[in-house]
Amino acid sequence: MGDGKNALGWIKATPQNLGDKNIGFKQHGGFELFNTKAQFDNCNESVFYLNKKAKEYIGRKNVYTSVNSKIKSFGFKTVKGMILNSEEGQIDTSKMFNSLLQLAQKENISILNGIEISKITDTKKGVELQSNLGVFKSEKVVVAVNGFAKELLKIKDVEPARAQVLITKPIQNLKLKGTFHYDEGFYYFRNIDNRILFGGGRNLDLKGETTTQIAVTPKIQNQLETLLKTVIIPNQKFEIGHRWAGIMGVGTEKKPIIKHYSPNVVCAVRMGGMGVAIGSLVGKEAAKLIAD
Repeated sequence: MGDGKNALGWIKATPQNLGDKNIGFKQHGGFELFNTKAQFDNCNESVFYLNKKAKEYIGRKNVYTSVNSKIKSFGFKTVKGMILNSEEGQIDTSKMFNSLLQLAQKENISILNGIEISKITDTKKGVELQSNLGVFKSEKVVVAVNGFAKELLKIKDVEPARAQVLITKPIQNLKLKGTFHYDEGFYYFRNIDNRILFGGGRNLDLKGETTTQIAVTPKIQNQLETLLKTVIIPNQKFEIGHRWAGIMGVGTEKKPIIKHYSPNVVCAVRMGGMGVAIGSLVGKEAAKLIAD
């Protein structure tokens, strides 16, 4: 699974399963933003190497390029350099979710919501799942709760990481189009039509954000708004439409854990913040493992 040559599979798995239209897939590219010229110069020196690896792994030429000329057209302030990843795309996750539900229903797969599993026991007769609605029994189980894994399994190197997010109300004449990574990837923003989806800031309080509590905090939300005002859209008025949080699963490696936890239980966790991008392939590999 960790082999870089699976990268193209990660990119294509969900679109192939559901179709580009059904997940709102758009390939506008991904941009890495740098605060200082020194940071940019240091990373720009690696572009040749990265392009060599991208060609080897996914068969694409010149994936990474310096695009400092676009900084002004996007309207950014204080950004000293920018590198484009032309292969990065974006999807509409609500469309993806609905499409997955429809696919499951078509295949007569039952989906049960509102059930909280508190304990999993692998026995000789199968797997027992203790829940708020009693005990469920199954021959085999895949645990794919990512950052919540330690609440069910004694598993190392998976920690919850809360991600706080906001989205603006529609902004007139928004110049942004694509996905953007800022401050070493601790911030991520993208356009959704004429709105900005913006999340991150976990590095402001790493200890506090290592939690499974789904909530937003003033410290991080205020910083997101400040960066919108001072860096991303400094010359435009905006209003916040919604705020929310989600829980990621992270560890010391940027690689998912897909393995047998016990004879009849497989875990597929530690998406490292890349669950939307790699979840389809991780699920496929976990299904193969439990079936074998």
